[in-house]
Amino acid sequence: MTLKHIRIFVTVYQEESITRAAEKLHMTQPATSLAIREMEEYYHTKLFERSGRGIRVTSAGTRLYPSAARLLSLYDEMDAEMKNWDTSGKLRIGSSISIGSCILPQLINRFSKKYPELELYVKVDSSDVIEQNILENHLDFALIEGSVHSEKLNSSVFLDDELVPVCSRFHPLAGAEDIELDSLKKEHFLMREPNSGTRQLADSSFALKNFQIKPTWESTSTAALINAVSIGLGISILPKRMLEKQLRMHQIASFTIRDLDLKRHYSLIYHENKFVSPTMQEFFDMLEDIKG
Repeated sequence: MTLKHIRIFVTVYQEESITRAAEKLHMTQPATSLAIREMEEYYHTKLFERSGRGIRVTSAGTRLYPSAARLLSLYDEMDAEMKNWDTSGKLRIGSSISIGSCILPQLINRFSKKYPELELYVKVDSSDVIEQNILENHLDFALIEGSVHSEKLNSSVFLDDELVPVCSRFHPLAGAEDIELDSLKKEHFLMREPNSGTRQLADSSFALKNFQIKPTWESTSTAALINAVSIGLGISILPKRMLEKQLRMHQIASFTIRDLDLKRHYSLIYHENKFVSPTMQEFFDMLEDIKG
């Protein structure tokens, strides 16, 4: 039994197909099937059964998978840690959509110039998806907005931010200050998706004032929301750092809401058991330069 057998088993389990697993592993289908048969002979049990033109995992295969996946993850982490010592390995970086749009590209550009041999993998998604990826060891570290939800994650603030209510420059609210929250009851809210850090902060801040946001439009794209706001389809609550250009060019307008706190933090997160390699620490140190 070798690590190669474990990797083949995990891939077949995840792909639910010998053919797709072979393609993903750049192996032939017969070689993939042989590895599974060797594992079944080793454990004296069937791990997969043929079902029509496909395969179905057995109860034994289902029982084996969590341990096999954990073993493979530990090996991959060890391999990545050792490769990072000479700055020629792979660094997997996650980011929430807001940070991935306005801050991360410059950081990646700067870091890749310093370490041209280092392979950088970047995943941009909603904060909760990124957090789960960290927990499952699919990412080495990440930059997200808001608070983490797991005690297994280390978190430190590297930048302050705030959300800003915005509307079309022709909207009656354009430039208004300290408006009452109740005056927004008839407005059409154009909001980020529920699991994003931006949406979670907006919902919780409004809820503290006994106001429930009922969006008529939800999107993972901040750019789409800005465009919709600019042509008067409704109002939105979006990150200030992503609105600077549009506000400066008067494509949209901002307004303020009385006694509503929309301040937040951008945080660096990584698993509590994660080994912080020298290259990871270099990236962490780089975040100190953009504080303020």
